[in-house]
Amino acid sequence: MPPTGTQTLVRTVFDQWRSENLSNAPADDAWEIFSSWLLLKDNDLTLDIIQAGVVDGQNDGGIDALYTLLEGSVVERDTAIVENPDIAREYAEGLELELHIIQAKNRESFTQAEVTKLHSVLPAALDLGQDIGDLKDELREEVREQIEVFRSTLKHLLVRRPRVSINISIVSRGTTSTIDQNVHSRAKRLQGDVKDLLPSADVQVNFVGADELWQIYDSRPPETIKLECDEILTSGESYVALAPLDNYINLICEPDYSIRRHLFDANVRDYEGQVAVNKEILATLEDPQSPEFWWLNNGVTILCDDATGAGKQFSLRNIQIVNGLQTSHTVAQWFKKHKEAGTLDRLDKAAKRKILVRIIVADNNSVRDSIIRATNRQTPVPEASLRATDRIQRQIEKFFESKGLFYDRRKGYYKNIGKDPGRIVSISYLGQAMYALAYGRPEVARGKPNSLLAEDARYKQSFDPGADLEVFYWAASVLRAVDSHLRSATSQVRYPERRYLSPFIAYATAVMALQKIPHHWTDLLALAREQKKFSDTELESAASSVKKCLDEYTRKYETTPSNATKRKPFTDYLANKLLSQKDQLML
Repeated sequence: MPPTGTQTLVRTVFDQWRSENLSNAPADDAWEIFSSWLLLKDNDLTLDIIQAGVVDGQNDGGIDALYTLLEGSVVERDTAIVENPDIAREYAEGLELELHIIQAKNRESFTQAEVTKLHSVLPAALDLGQDIGDLKDELREEVREQIEVFRSTLKHLLVRRPRVSINISIVSRGTTSTIDQNVHSRAKRLQGDVKDLLPSADVQVNFVGADELWQIYDSRPPETIKLECDEILTSGESYVALAPLDNYINLICEPDYSIRRHLFDANVRDYEGQVAVNKEILATLEDPQSPEFWWLNNGVTILCDDATGAGKQFSLRNIQIVNGLQTSHTVAQWFKKHKEAGTLDRLDKAAKRKILVRIIVADNNSVRDSIIRATNRQTPVPEASLRATDRIQRQIEKFFESKGLFYDRRKGYYKNIGKDPGRIVSISYLGQAMYALAYGRPEVARGKPNSLLAEDARYKQSFDPGADLEVFYWAASVLRAVDSHLRSATSQVRYPERRYLSPFIAYATAVMALQKIPHHWTDLLALAREQKKFSDTELESAASSVKKCLDEYTRKYETTPSNATKRKPFTDYLANKLLSQKDQLML
């Protein structure tokens, strides 16, 4: 049967996307990443984060990729809520916890066998009454680790009554309208069995074919958003206005009142839950006799590239809400609660209350950063939260742009303006590259990537303001080259191992090139300035050495590869082996 027009479009789009982003990856591997990228498109995830969730391989239980999201942000193994149950007290009630399980096959059909494979193990894996370790024969360690992230997050948040959704997506280039009934029946049984285990969760098993993939790919967020106000004061290209709350909610929310998170990417803080100020906002909304809302609230600051007014309506292009995130989230949650409860009279009264809105036209990045830092210093903010506006971050961004890469210091910015996702480098990815290569600590880069931003000492080391910008670019380029090689057909490293071996292979290339262990960014300066590149042969040699050392180490110390690569003793063991190889060659 010849492919449909949509199937042809999807295949063409995929081939182009693969050529631009994952040219060295086998088609099936690239399809898994492409599918996951599309399905999570609204969450503004960079490609390296998408790739970190891919778990395809032997004993994967039919799961190709797996992601846990809390309020739209990816939860990783070293996220605080996973490791520390006590921190749940700091979270608001009713947060949205999502588990996305993706099976993506690069073919034009849906088969019962693949759904059966998921059904054979997934219910047991999500059974909180069963130890995930009991499934070690059915699921290898990497899959169990990712599932345990969700299980731990859910268990720790149960006291806060999270809104849980489990989305199982079965993806191919087939057409969903022609799926056999027995395949649908098996999917319904899978959905029912998971629902029985987690009765309060919204469980969905969805088939995603060519038509659905094209619809996701072809959808574009509006470049210009409208805001209607009641009162406006103008000063040059800046405005102060009073907007009805329902108009503001229409600006920042989808029809179901979920926040358009990308509008807040430039904000230095995320939603902080039921802290005192947010409780006060809720109390104001709940009390119909309270004074005007804008009398009691500082309002919001909106930056945009252009603001065009017609009467009392603004058309705002490329907006970022840089101050007022707490207010925005709290108001949106209040509106959503009363919409779902059907208390429309409360909504109608609140809708006409006013919020103070400052609109500033600022298409210059430096000006934007000054405003972001100034507006967020008016209330207590940890210094760590302001790192995206640090001078070194801005310098790295500009330097990378001159080299054809886009440094995502303001999370989601380049994705929102349509830049190639394969050329976007996140702050955490660069931090991992620097710690693995410049400071000789690949186990930290692999095991505790979040700590590179959360811990002040490690952040200052990773992003030393005095470091040569060439070193940042070279470190990122080496790690990207390693990742690209590991995805290629020539790599001998098994697919499941790539996620935790990548920083060690990058580290090994540096050790072998320097013939010593790097301890500071200055150790890499000569390599960076000569723009040293490693051939596929050199990268495969490094990968082979790392794999051999890891196999030896895990046998000798009776541990697992996953555990070994999170700890410094293996890094020391690897370095000694690499340098002893050099010494033997010199004899």
